[in-house]
Amino acid sequence: MIKTALSLIFIITLSFNKENNITTDNFNIETAKTETLGVRTLNNTLLNKTILFLINKKRKKKGLEALIYDSSLNQVSIKYQNDLEFKRFKNVGSVERKITRTLYIRTKKAGFNGGLVIPIAAECEAMDYDGKTEFFVNKNAKDSEFKLFYGKKPKKSETSPMREVVKPLNYYSLAKKLIKSLDSENKKEFYSKAYKWGGMHLQWYYKSLNKRRMPKIKMVFLLGGYATAGIR
Repeated sequence: MIKTALSLIFIITLSFNKENNITTDNFNIETAKTETLGVRTLNNTLLNKTILFLINKKRKKKGLEALIYDSSLNQVSIKYQNDLEFKRFKNVGSVERKITRTLYIRTKKAGFNGGLVIPIAAECEAMDYDGKTEFFVNKNAKDSEFKLFYGKKPKKSETSPMREVVKPLNYYSLAKKLIKSLDSENKKEFYSKAYKWGGMHLQWYYKSLNKRRMPKIKMVFLLGGYATAGIR
């Protein structure tokens, strides 16, 4: 168990180092629709771009300016992911409160000049799962990274033990699923004139991996603006 956790930390650390400046200027939506999520191959930049692209698409429909990616907010969101890695991420409200306590100081130190910063935490199942069918884990499966299959675990006496695999979502589908959830709880924040900048980090919720549960992606999204914006 310790060895597995350390391996996941190494993978996550690599993903932090690969984080690049995020703009959606050359965003290829077809790549997001065809590339599927993987533990060792998680493309943080593509995932973040997809989230930002879809949020800004909705903001545009509402007559709002697009959120501008801010590297300092992104850096702070990554640090919070580090801090919360070994803590429960189930209650996102408590996670947001933990972040809020030192958020202003951290973002100032990182170089963000806006006086208004709020955190939005979320998690989302990363599998193309119907949400109701029974499933099981086959640790010996070599052709599936997540080793999840629909149905009951085959008995040794079965002559045809094959089961349908539970497949991971592609980046676009995960982003849409996550934003749908965010819209029901954070619509006021995401579609407010007060917020001009955004920085986010999404990664695997490691406690959901290699267990009899659906793997999840967790997110820390920081919205930034000026306290006087949107008042006039």
